[in-house]
Amino acid sequence: MRFCQSGTTVRTVWIVLSSLGILLQLLLIAEIPRGAWKRFKALSAYLLVLFLTTVIEAAAFYDPEVYARTWKFYWLHDAIRQALIYVVVLSFIHKSLERNPGRTGAKFLIWGGGAFFLIVSIVAAYDPRKGYWMTNLSRNLGFLAVVLNFLLWAVLMQERKKDRVLLMLTGAMGLQMAGKAIGHALRLISKTLVTPGDFIIVFCHIVCLYGWLCALRIDRSRAPGLE
Repeated sequence: MRFCQSGTTVRTVWIVLSSLGILLQLLLIAEIPRGAWKRFKALSAYLLVLFLTTVIEAAAFYDPEVYARTWKFYWLHDAIRQALIYVVVLSFIHKSLERNPGRTGAKFLIWGGGAFFLIVSIVAAYDPRKGYWMTNLSRNLGFLAVVLNFLLWAVLMQERKKDRVLLMLTGAMGLQMAGKAIGHALRLISKTLVTPGDFIIVFCHIVCLYGWLCALRIDRSRAPGLE
């Protein structure tokens, strides 16, 4: 009986968290036509892909038949999202450089280097088993995205005239990345820590979405002509 109650409680919590996550994603998507696409194209594209893949995974969670047809694509979804997160971080760096017109060369270097690392990661991570291939690719891109995001955040914090919106976007993303790293570490330590690890990952993801929503709304309030 206790096991059943525990299982029911966990499922209820997952339903609440997933519903909250989807709601925040919808609110974020609503910001895209209000100016977010013009100012943050990479982030907007990521949000659209995130929503589509989340809907598929949510359907699989509620329907065993959907799960049976889609579970093999989970790591592909994760790799695609991680690749887009990597691109989002690069776009944030690019946006930070726009404040200094003399750094045009640095913009090309960032995108050229970013594309080179992406191609190398795809080739180096190759494994005939698609699940392992996507997992290795996601790990490699995730590691570099964490490093780049942290460096960008540190640079933004040192600026005299701080870009509040960009700080919020990078800070929220950093929190999500940290939560993902901690969650996966707990999952590897013990099977009993798999569920707590999953909750940490999802909770930090929701906090990130909320931080992004606040940042985009602040950015929109600064440009009333885009309403």
